[in-house]
Amino acid sequence: MNLEALFEKELREYFSTHRGIDPDKLDDIAVSVYGQWADKPCAELEGKTPRAYVSEIDDPNALIAGAMESVERGGEPSPLFAERIIGMPSALRGLIEILSDASKPEAVRTAAAQLLGRTEKLPINEFTDLIFDPDTPTELRETLIDRLKYEKNIGSVLIERMAETDGEGRKILAELLVRSGERNDGILEMLLSLLDERGALPFAAQLLAEYGDSRAIEKLSELAETCDYADYTELRNAVEMLGGELTLRLNWDGDRTYKIIKGE
Repeated sequence: MNLEALFEKELREYFSTHRGIDPDKLDDIAVSVYGQWADKPCAELEGKTPRAYVSEIDDPNALIAGAMESVERGGEPSPLFAERIIGMPSALRGLIEILSDASKPEAVRTAAAQLLGRTEKLPINEFTDLIFDPDTPTELRETLIDRLKYEKNIGSVLIERMAETDGEGRKILAELLVRSGERNDGILEMLLSLLDERGALPFAAQLLAEYGDSRAIEKLSELAETCDYADYTELRNAVEMLGGELTLRLNWDGDRTYKIIKGE
């Protein structure tokens, strides 16, 4: 049963009887109507409410199919199916299979990642494998990264990847390690080395400031003596956040960024 089609019918009926609705309130109204519809007996469901109908489905594959049907049509996972899946441990394996299946549409895999991100037991290994897989689609990778940014106690899993990760992957790994709360000399060394990569100085300086190890002040200060104005401001902010202070540089003659800021 396509519940989203039934809801769309309900929503059209609502709008047909409520004219002149403020366009800015459409989303809020749709959420409100959905909440009422979910607990309203429905003739197409033999008098059951949509919520009760979904609660009686015990097959995890059927629940996943119900959640993904609207995604395959360009929408979001059906909320009722999604809520049921999140509370059903036996459904997690099916979501992981979808997440790892490169033949599935990116939107479907991303939706699976989002649902897994709402469960109590996050599949850390599967998430990290895909994050550092160069063939992972961009939107899916960003969804996985955004979820792991708020996950603690994953430092040991990330540390195992330090020796084998290079290129753009090092920046991703560095950010995740800093956010994980893990601290050791190897991580500090990696963060300091990022300062020397082309175009990565502002990003690395921000990470070092967040990392919070004052031993980084020495290298940050050295770089501040020869960098351009834009990088200098990033380095100065990082040093100050680490409890240090930079010698003020006053001569920025010829620096393009400085001239733009001063309106010259």
